[in-house]
Amino acid sequence: MKLRKLVIWVVLQIIIVAFISCESGKKQDESAETTNQRAELSAEQRLQTIKSHLKRVKADLSMEGDYDCCIQPGCDWCLLHEDECECHDNLTAGKEVCPGCGLGWHDGKGVVKGVEASQVKWNITHEHGEAAEHGESEDGGEDHKEDGHKH
Repeated sequence: MKLRKLVIWVVLQIIIVAFISCESGKKQDESAETTNQRAELSAEQRLQTIKSHLKRVKADLSMEGDYDCCIQPGCDWCLLHEDECECHDNLTAGKEVCPGCGLGWHDGKGVVKGVEASQVKWNITHEHGEAAEHGESEDGGEDHKEDGHKH
């Protein structure tokens, strides 16, 4: 009886090891397939995919009230650095906007009525939070105006 239990236990162990090995092999095959699919895309195609994803994320965050850019097309700076964009609200409140929006205004892409590019404050070290609320930059200097120089 003990020998029978031992044989059953050993067989079960072999089945478990075989199952785990098969599952691990499947995961490696799937990973290799994904890598091969990426390798088949050119750098330009991968970049277009990334841009498409960013556009969808911006739309989703906009619907949730977490992305409100002040230029068109909307910039990526806040999305990639802050996970949100408050530049439209910051601009209308007289606060600084992110570097992407600051440069966008300089290039004529601003969309907030009644605001001139020369009025837009921005800082290359832009960040949301306490430092931004106090109008401070990380280097202790003052905000940049549209022309990108310290004032």
